[in-house]
Amino acid sequence: MRSRVLVRPVLSAVFLLNLLSGGVFCGWGGIEAAAVADEPEIEASLSAEEIFIGESVTLQVEIRHSKNPGAPDMGPLKEQFDVESLGDQSRDQSSTFIINGRVSQQSVLSHVYLYRLTPRAAGNLEIPPIQGTADGQSLTTTALTLRVLDAEVQDLVIAEVRSDTQRVYPTQPFEITLKILVRPLPGDEAGSPLMPLRRQPPRLQINWLDEPEGLGSDERSAWLQPLLAENGIGFTLNDVTTRSSSIFSGPQLAVFDLYKGREVRNGLDGVPVSYFVFELTRKFVPSRSGTFTFGPAIVKGTFVSGVEGDQYTAKRLVAMAPAAMIEVRDVPSPRPTTYCGGIGEYRIAASAGPTKLRVGDPLTLTLVLERGKASGSLELLSAPDLMSMPQLASDFDVIDRNPTGRIEGDSKKFSYALRPKRPGASIPSLTVTTFDPVSEKFTDTTTEAIPLEVTEASSVSSSDLVGAVAQTETSEIRTSAEGIFQNVTSLSELYDQRVSIPVSVSLAAIAWGLAGIGVLGVNTYRRRSTDTVWQRRQQARRTARQRLADARSALNGGQIQESLSLLRLGIAGLIADLCNKVTEGLTATDVSAILAKASVPSDDRIQTQKLLETIESAQYGAGQSADVSGMLETATALIERIGPYLERGA
Repeated sequence: MRSRVLVRPVLSAVFLLNLLSGGVFCGWGGIEAAAVADEPEIEASLSAEEIFIGESVTLQVEIRHSKNPGAPDMGPLKEQFDVESLGDQSRDQSSTFIINGRVSQQSVLSHVYLYRLTPRAAGNLEIPPIQGTADGQSLTTTALTLRVLDAEVQDLVIAEVRSDTQRVYPTQPFEITLKILVRPLPGDEAGSPLMPLRRQPPRLQINWLDEPEGLGSDERSAWLQPLLAENGIGFTLNDVTTRSSSIFSGPQLAVFDLYKGREVRNGLDGVPVSYFVFELTRKFVPSRSGTFTFGPAIVKGTFVSGVEGDQYTAKRLVAMAPAAMIEVRDVPSPRPTTYCGGIGEYRIAASAGPTKLRVGDPLTLTLVLERGKASGSLELLSAPDLMSMPQLASDFDVIDRNPTGRIEGDSKKFSYALRPKRPGASIPSLTVTTFDPVSEKFTDTTTEAIPLEVTEASSVSSSDLVGAVAQTETSEIRTSAEGIFQNVTSLSELYDQRVSIPVSVSLAAIAWGLAGIGVLGVNTYRRRSTDTVWQRRQQARRTARQRLADARSALNGGQIQESLSLLRLGIAGLIADLCNKVTEGLTATDVSAILAKASVPSDDRIQTQKLLETIESAQYGAGQSADVSGMLETATALIERIGPYLERGA
């Protein structure tokens, strides 16, 4: 969908051979370079005309015939959309023509800005005219319309996002669960409703696959690895992939077995249904206060909706799970002066040394805080303020009042330097305060007192001074013209110890050169033998051509759906192999964005996107009536045109 249709054929081939030889290029008589520069133009387009609420669409704004265009103003769109910039790039093109020995040039200036739009509501949403500037001129696009569909009211698939609590404090763990209920198969209450979907598993889309900032969790692989489906029956999740058994097909979308059991609920007609229950659960531990949103989550795919004769009927649908919000509260104020930042249960111990010293002598006081199982991160703990404890502050000077803690396992140690002010001083019981998130109250923990033997400082003699030198025999120091030699008794020990700088530099240079050659050779060998990404790029076009050839063979054999699958794999696989992407996860919109980033000409990019959309429509619609042969011819030409752009950008 475009706000303006521009038909302007551009000849991008450069004919330079005749320029050197003075020859004449024939066959295009009458072509001349444009004498007058075109006026600046602006054009806006969407990657899709219809999406579901919760999904996003790519908006492209292109400004042509301007050397220095200004970024468009997206402010008016922010009332109805969340707007995210995907970057911008120049797509200037220059062509040179030689006609009857006369050289002429033509330049096409173009700058493209890409944005991701996420609608905030369903309905027919208008994208208002977008303002841009070019060469001092104000430009405006025409308005666009995006149809945003709300989730269908149905009881075939139900999705929910739940949390085990609504409110926690930092370091208190909580769990988020995506729950999917799927109706059983018609006539087969025991069989898994996902079994017939094995070739095209439904897809889950969540926003907590990566840990939100401020939350900790198990590493992704440790969380998901136990959930991998061995039989391929389950759900795919975002763009999570697993290694393929073949280096030619690349990574594949991972399938996860989330089955948890059965649950009876009433359907829309009020009749109880024994749903199959699938759950994806993850535990988080907050490290700071704030509000965290999980969702909305999306379930997309084709599900069995009925049966006709001995064949299941299918229905493509999107089920939305509303978001769940977790409030992570901050520790309340006012806080005791002895509060150390701990949340939960801690054990505290104190030790000191030396215990026998004089007034003014230094000693080290060590506090060890050991966390319990349900307690917060040790990173939150700060050194308790000893000056807030009157008895200790009156008897000791605290040299380091805020020492840096040292974490060892489940403990954190703080070491203070103290000096006693008077004889008989001892370290009293110390109180450290933490916060109990269960009772939501501050709790005090007290250490045991540490007795010391502190005496008056005595006068200091010269023998007590650190660094005093004992009297010893004097040694004779002799000199020579080459330097000073101390305590040397034999002239045989005296030799020329000067370093030859030229020799040392030469040896060092040779050693570094040999090391560099060795490293280069090792790196080259490793790249060629183990770099699967490099291997994918090298084989990309050859693999794509083979897939199209297989698609043609399948078409000749009457296997329409197989031909369509191979046809899509040829186009999407080429882009995935050259850009190190997952083929199965690439949508037509994703492909368009990748081609735009690789500076593929607009016509080829649009044609590629439309071809993929046509293939997908044929796969899920009337495949028998599709012009698969024509699509194969288009794909064959596109591979050769877009391949070089992607290879240069890889």
